Amino acid sequence: MTEIVRKEIKVLSLFTGIGGLDTGFVGKVIAHKDSIINKEFVENDYNIDGFVQLKQHNFVSVFQNDILEGAKEIYNYNNDKSNYITDSIYNLISKNFIFPDTDIVIGGFPCQDFSHSGKREGFKSTKSHDLKEETSSKKENNRGTLYKSFVEVVKKVKPKLFVAENVYGLITMKSEPIKQIVKDFSDVGYDVTYQIVNCSDFGIPQTRKRVIIIGISRERKKDIDENWNCITKNKIQCPLGKYFNHLEEPSNTTDISQMVYSRAKRLEKGQGQKEINLLTFSPTMRAEHHGNIEFRRHKNSNTNVGEKDMEERRLTVREAGLIQTFPPDYIFSKKKNMVAYKYIGNAVPPLLGYLIADKIKELYNSHF
Repeated sequence: MTEIVRKEIKVLSLFTGIGGLDTGFVGKVIAHKDSIINKEFVENDYNIDGFVQLKQHNFVSVFQNDILEGAKEIYNYNNDKSNYITDSIYNLISKNFIFPDTDIVIGGFPCQDFSHSGKREGFKSTKSHDLKEETSSKKENNRGTLYKSFVEVVKKVKPKLFVAENVYGLITMKSEPIKQIVKDFSDVGYDVTYQIVNCSDFGIPQTRKRVIIIGISRERKKDIDENWNCITKNKIQCPLGKYFNHLEEPSNTTDISQMVYSRAKRLEKGQGQKEINLLTFSPTMRAEHHGNIEFRRHKNSNTNVGEKDMEERRLTVREAGLIQTFPPDYIFSKKKNMVAYKYIGNAVPPLLGYLIADKIKELYNSHF
């Protein structure tokens, strides 16, 4: 019998960060078995009790981009083949950079200016596109308008499909930036729509609402159906404790990422002062995480039964990564530091990336 060879689908990644979305498309996705209801996704059991490795999709990465050298460093710890360029995407376009041919463009354009956790300046952000200086809110190259560079890349490389991920705040701002973003992508030759996804409904142990924008080329072979963009597979909930069962306490582990956690004292109010509940879901891992990441447990805890006499501490880097469904052995650092907190909070959960990739593969195969 003739072996069927699957065509590799090329992916170009923007705003790559440490590779959460990329891992879902081209990497090794590891999840707790209770996070996966679609058993056809499972390749085999993983070498950590309770975890499974998912079947790898037939995507191949041709380009990655971000402005942060630290994000690139973490990405490269975990990916052998990297074409990662650290420069503002706005600068690359201005320099007439030649992007590689691709089938799919993916990326989570900067969310801070739309997030409920920030100032919500939107398109009038005073942060420059490269974060090097404050800028005028009237400038077209500020952080809040970087999605336009995403649009420009789509216009240049003409992918069959693209995916843009961002915060729920795109929908709730009075100025309704989502309408302008959809229009701008539509104007370069795509049918575009979006879905609001709550990660906790898809096996991710975190209450994290995100907007998933998908565009499909109007040069496809057949027309699209109603709700053509919607991710519907793997509707299951998994409590956070499942992801932590295998972990040792920081004082007992040899895992550098599990050794490291913020020593910031507990305050009376403000973000990050609550303890997580192992029987339900974590709060959203935030992009501005630093010292104020949530507590793993409070002293004399009544939330997590059996832990009231254990040490009060905040979440470790490893725990933050697991909440985001990064593989339990993902390398965040090779020395003891907390810098990965913000990169983890800014990432797309790899399991969500995997489900998005599954939808994109389905659309690619059926329409092209």
